[in-house]
Amino acid sequence: MVDTNNMSCERILKEQYKNDDNLKLRRSLHDKYSVNKIGFQKWMFEQYPFYPKMKILELGSGNGELWNYYFENETLLGYGMDITLSDFSEGMVAHMQKKYCDERISVKKIDITDIPFENETFDLIIANSMLYHVRDIDLALSEVRRVLKKGGSFYCSTLGIHGMTQYLYSALDELGISHTPESNISFTLQNGIQLLKKQFGKVERCDYEDALEIDKVEDYLEYIYSMASMQGLAQKYYDTLLDYFNSKKENGYLHVPKEYGMFVCE
Repeated sequence: MVDTNNMSCERILKEQYKNDDNLKLRRSLHDKYSVNKIGFQKWMFEQYPFYPKMKILELGSGNGELWNYYFENETLLGYGMDITLSDFSEGMVAHMQKKYCDERISVKKIDITDIPFENETFDLIIANSMLYHVRDIDLALSEVRRVLKKGGSFYCSTLGIHGMTQYLYSALDELGISHTPESNISFTLQNGIQLLKKQFGKVERCDYEDALEIDKVEDYLEYIYSMASMQGLAQKYYDTLLDYFNSKKENGYLHVPKEYGMFVCE
């Protein structure tokens, strides 16, 4: 049986994000096979309302790769912005501290449900693909609102319930591989506006149109076995899954739907 009911399981998340190996693996699949070649991270970065001297906090920064776009932009480098990156994982924090030791970025270990800053500290707060890991989403969002300045913006990205995860569940159902759907995913494109409206007066949803077109199914299986929610998937199912997804190819490609987007809150 595959226990997929663990997106917010602290033990599994700590193991998953003790270093950036799994993040790199999953990112490589998207880089290699995404139909939309802009890239989700670049698309998100281009939405942020940067301006000189602003104070920025990113929560759940992972390995900090989003900010590669910052260092490639001479205009932004000249803005003199105060940027704090953070993560709940000590491994990710150590990675970013080493990566940015000579740069104008600070790195801290932060739990989003207890943000160690004064009220109304930041002009912009970012939380990408991490709010669905949070056990108490209402407390987390209230903390974000507390440390956000009046007139400030909160940008948070997440997944939808009709994308890659549901595609995989449907495959497991068809193959008779028992699993527990992630019924406790606390933050999705479908329920995000309702949750965010409790704290923010203006909330807008922006969708990123994309899909995967995969010719080498082995890459997709490597991705699946790297997922926190698939930690109970036995290796004995590998060949079964390989044959199944190969049989689903059309014109040499496996089409996997994606549903990603972000919310803009003010």
